[in-house]
Amino acid sequence: MANIDINMIEQFFRVAQKFHEKEMSLADCLLTLERQGVDTKSASGYIYVYSNLVSGKLFTRTINAMATEYFLTEIFKTKGLNVLNNALLSLSLHIDYYENKTNTNVKKGREILSKYTDLYGIQSSDYFGENFDDGKFFEGALKKVQVNLYERNSFARQKCIEYHGTACKVCDFNFSNVYGELGKNFIHVHHVIEISTIKKEYEIDYKTDLMPVCPNCHAMLHKKNPAYSIDELKRIINKK
Repeated sequence: MANIDINMIEQFFRVAQKFHEKEMSLADCLLTLERQGVDTKSASGYIYVYSNLVSGKLFTRTINAMATEYFLTEIFKTKGLNVLNNALLSLSLHIDYYENKTNTNVKKGREILSKYTDLYGIQSSDYFGENFDDGKFFEGALKKVQVNLYERNSFARQKCIEYHGTACKVCDFNFSNVYGELGKNFIHVHHVIEISTIKKEYEIDYKTDLMPVCPNCHAMLHKKNPAYSIDELKRIINKK
């Protein structure tokens, strides 16, 4: 198998975009690559990985580190932060799947995941990417790949913020009041019931099960297991 170099990766990316947007079939993508003199033995895997990345879905085929970084960078450039968020969720799912399957540590993959979450200011606990159904929000469903990773529902998070606002429920800090436009709509969302303890899918009430909290208070809530309640942390603050 030929080494996958940057030239091949760039060409894989271009046809993968067209395949994902249904502008080209897989057969046409491979034919285009062949006409450009590209070895297509690994091409279909890279093409499918791109589609899974932008959709926030698990992929089981492995692509090299250079391609992973190139795909993430170009996804951000062409599709923006929300889709990059999907891609990082997808990468996280892949890493967990592969480590579970092979009982190895995907060190380079985790380094890339950490690099891009830091680079674009994304909280790893805020990975969202699953589709949702008309106002019914389900969380906590174990992935079929049998890894201990629970789904997060972006629509539930959005509805929580619309209902509660973006001020921290513990300390009342509001990022937009301090940072202006830069801080607009920035807030963490805390799961009142820790979904990692539920082991099943449940219907979530965004009014009572999710609460907006600032990153500092979010960290303090999780200083014990199970986490402090919002009221408990408020009392700790008030005792100062």
